[in-house]
Amino acid sequence: MAAMTAPRPMVARLSPASALLAVAALLSALPGCKPKPGGSCKSEGAESCLDEKRALACHDGKWEEMPCRGAKGCLSASGVDQCDQSLAEANDTCNLTDDFVCASDKRTMLSCKKHRWTVAQSCLGAKGCSVAQRVVKCDNSVAAAGDTCSEEDDHACTPDSKAALVCRSGKFIESGPCKGALGCRVTGDKIECDDTAASLGDPCAPEGNLVCALDGTMILRCAKKAYVADEKCRSKRKCGVERGVIACY
Repeated sequence: MAAMTAPRPMVARLSPASALLAVAALLSALPGCKPKPGGSCKSEGAESCLDEKRALACHDGKWEEMPCRGAKGCLSASGVDQCDQSLAEANDTCNLTDDFVCASDKRTMLSCKKHRWTVAQSCLGAKGCSVAQRVVKCDNSVAAAGDTCSEEDDHACTPDSKAALVCRSGKFIESGPCKGALGCRVTGDKIECDDTAASLGDPCAPEGNLVCALDGTMILRCAKKAYVADEKCRSKRKCGVERGVIACY
């Protein structure tokens, strides 16, 4: 059974709104200057409430509608409009580049890129995506192959617990099957993969590693990064593991 380095939760800090944006929002709220979607604007990043759940943000010289999904919605206080985006959905308009939030389902971390919330990382582990004291944390100890990741050599289990993943060049890829009885599981600060059973052709490492076939009828050997037949179990014997040794018993 293989044990790998624990997944490192992605941590990001929410960006504070700048005083300049607050001043711009104040100016936009002056009588006679009420903005409209698509209308022209001059103060990049300024915000103006449309209603309790929507705001307008000044992007590239035009007002753009922006959802305010956080608990506070869109508030006007002392003439300053503020849109609560402590929760968001992918593709929502956003206002602070490289800001981070949790998606409403708490299973995804989003980042603000080119005025749109985009998926930074899935957070399928037990702790999901959480925000505390403006710090966003993402539990990615469970992930799907192809999901975005931020830490090279980070490890995770697939949602069905049948494989382990490793982070390579910003994406989780399968590092090997975990088809033994215990599957892939998160234990404390470790990812544990029960790799004592596999199917013919499954990817593998290291070279020469032995495992049991899923039906117990043969021993498989890792050859050129894939499992091949090594020995058939004769008579009524079955492949099994005793004291860490793979054999026909």
